[in-house]
Amino acid sequence: MQLINFKEANCKNCYRCVRACPVKAIRFQDHQAIIDDSRCIACGQCFLACPQNARDVQSDLPKLKKAFFQRKTVVALIAPSFSGFYRNKGGFIHGLKKLGFSKIVEVSSGADEVTAAYEKYISETKPEYAISSCCPTVNLIIRRYYEELTDYLIPVISPMMATGKAVKAENPDDYTVFISPCLSKKCEPLTFGNEGVIDAVISMEEISILFQQMDLDPEMLSPYEPDVSGRASGKKYPLKGGISEGIEAALNKNGYDRLHVEGISQVKEVLEELKSGMLKPAFLELNACHESCISGPCVPKKAISTFQRKQLVKSHVKEGWQGETGELSYEGIDLSTSYVKCPIKRNQYSEEEIVMTLARMGKRKPKDELDCGACGYDSCREKARAVLDGMSDVEMCMPFMRTRAEHMSDIIFYNSPNMIFVLDEDLCILQINPSAEMTFNTKASEFKNFPIQILLDHSGFEEVRRTRINALSRRVAYKEFGLIVMQSIIFLPKDNQILVIMSDITEEENRRDELQLMKENTIAITNKVIEKQMRVAHEIASLLGETTAETKIALNKLKDLVQEEGN
Repeated sequence: MQLINFKEANCKNCYRCVRACPVKAIRFQDHQAIIDDSRCIACGQCFLACPQNARDVQSDLPKLKKAFFQRKTVVALIAPSFSGFYRNKGGFIHGLKKLGFSKIVEVSSGADEVTAAYEKYISETKPEYAISSCCPTVNLIIRRYYEELTDYLIPVISPMMATGKAVKAENPDDYTVFISPCLSKKCEPLTFGNEGVIDAVISMEEISILFQQMDLDPEMLSPYEPDVSGRASGKKYPLKGGISEGIEAALNKNGYDRLHVEGISQVKEVLEELKSGMLKPAFLELNACHESCISGPCVPKKAISTFQRKQLVKSHVKEGWQGETGELSYEGIDLSTSYVKCPIKRNQYSEEEIVMTLARMGKRKPKDELDCGACGYDSCREKARAVLDGMSDVEMCMPFMRTRAEHMSDIIFYNSPNMIFVLDEDLCILQINPSAEMTFNTKASEFKNFPIQILLDHSGFEEVRRTRINALSRRVAYKEFGLIVMQSIIFLPKDNQILVIMSDITEEENRRDELQLMKENTIAITNKVIEKQMRVAHEIASLLGETTAETKIALNKLKDLVQEEGN
C-alpha cells in the first residue's frame, strides 16, 4: 500500500523533489513525479521542497471519524513533542477530549520503557556501535541503503509501539491513534510485526484541521491533564541528545562516545563513516529531521516557530503537570524486535552503456558533463544510471533541453526561406536571418541596433508596438525592392520584442497579374470572334434569302407551265 505520492494535476516537472530526495526514490513517468515505494525512506523532504504542494498523503482521518461515529473507546497517543505546538498544552488535551477522544496518553510513558530497554541492551551486549531505533526514516535508510549497518540498530521497538502495546494489553478493543508531526510514523504500524498495535496515525497538521472544523481553539480552552504521562526522561525524547541523557550512566560505564546527528544529509554522512570504520565505539542518536522530533514534514503551516517549540518542550520536561496522572503497566510487554535487511537492488552497468546514455543527453565529451544538479542528481553519470534504471528521463537534463531548444530555434531561424527580423521595443533591429539579408541585399551586422525604418518604411511596425496587437498575414509591397510579401508582425510580451516574418509572394503576384492580363486578352479575342461570326451568319442568311426567293419564282413558273400544257 502506497501511503505517500504526488498529485498528478499539480506536478510541474520542476524536479525540486528529486533534488531534495536523499535517496533518489522519485521516478518520472509521462512527465509525472512518482514516489517509488520500494526505495522511499518516508523522510518527507520531497513534500517540503515541492512548490506546488502536490503531496498526496493517505489520511487516517476518515478512519478516525468512523471510530468516533461508532462510539469506540478512542485513545490518543500523543508524541512527546506535542507540548511544543501549543502554549496552552492543557488546552490541547481539552481540545482532544472535545473532539471525542476517550483517553489521552503521553507516549513519553513508552519512551521511559524504551530508555530502560536501551540501557539493558548496551550493558549486556556491548556492541561496537549502538544506533537509536526510534526514527522510522533512519531505520529504513539503514536497512535499505546501509544494510551492513543494520545489526547496529538497537533491537527495541519505538516509544509509539511500546505505548500502543501497553494500551492494547489493558483493553484490546481500544482504538489507538498516534498523533505527531512525523510523516514516517504513518508507515511504521504497517511494517511486518507491528500490525494491529496502532489503529490510526494522525499528524499535527491533520489535528489542527479537525480543530478548525469543530471551531475549537486549544489556546482558549481551559487546561486539562492527560490520563497517562511519563517521566522527564521520556519527555526529553524530542530534544537533541534527549535519548542519550536517559542512558548516560550505561554509556559512561561502557566507554561509549555520544553522537547526536540531525538532518538526513548528516545522517548519511555519519553512516558513511560507520561503514569505513573510522569512528570509535559510540551511541548514535540519529534523527532524520533537523531539531529532531520537534520538526517534521507534517508541522501545521501556522505553527509556533521551531525554536519556540523547543523552549516549550523544555518547559514541559521541567514542569510536567500540576496534578497526578495515571500510569500504564508494561509488565509482560515484549519491547524487543528485529530489523531485517532489505537492501535496494543496485544494477551494474558497463561503461559503454553509461557513455551511450550520456550521449543521448548530449554529453559526448567529458567537458559536456556539467554536473549542475538541476535534474536532481549529483552528477551526469549518476543521472545516466538513473535513466538506465528507469527512474529518470533523458529530457530531465536542463542544459541538454535548453541546448536542443536553442539548436532547433537556430535551425529554423538560419534555414527558413522566410525573411525574419527580430526587433526590440524601440523597433531597432536585433537579428536578421540570412534569407532577409539576401532578399534586402544587406548585412545583419550593418543594421543591428538601427531602427527598422532605415531599411523598411512601413507603418505596421509602429502600429503593433503601440497596440500590442499582432498584424497577421498582411499583403505588403516594398516597391523600392521590387518585392511583395505576406507579412506577419507579432508582439512577444514575455521578451518585449517584435517578431517579423515575411514570405516572398512577388512571383506569385506577378503570375497572378500575367494570368489576369491573359484572361482579359482572351475575353477580347473571344468577343471579336463572336462579332465576326455573327456578321458572317448575317451575310449567309441574306444570301440564302435571295436564293430562296428566286427558286420560288422559278418553281411557280414551272408549275404554271405544266398546268397550261395539261389543259
